[in-house]
Amino acid sequence: MLSCQDLITELSNLLDDDVAAETRQLLEEHLSHCRTCQVLYDSTGRTVRIVTDVGSFELPESVGARLRQKIMTEIRRR
Repeated sequence: MLSCQDLITELSNLLDDDVAAETRQLLEEHLSHCRTCQVLYDSTGRTVRIVTDVGSFELPESVGARLRQKIMTEIRRR
């Protein structure tokens, strides 16, 4: 049986339907027993659908500048 970390590692591939049949079966087995990973899988899938449905949009310059600053601050902390 796979661990939660295994599922997290493969989450993007699972959502993109880009996993081998055997891996998919193991991931789905893990999901059937792990409520935490079920929530992660469901919420990530919903988030991807929301972002995909919205499409691209332009941020106001002030929001973009704050976002860039926040990202740079986080990068420097590491």
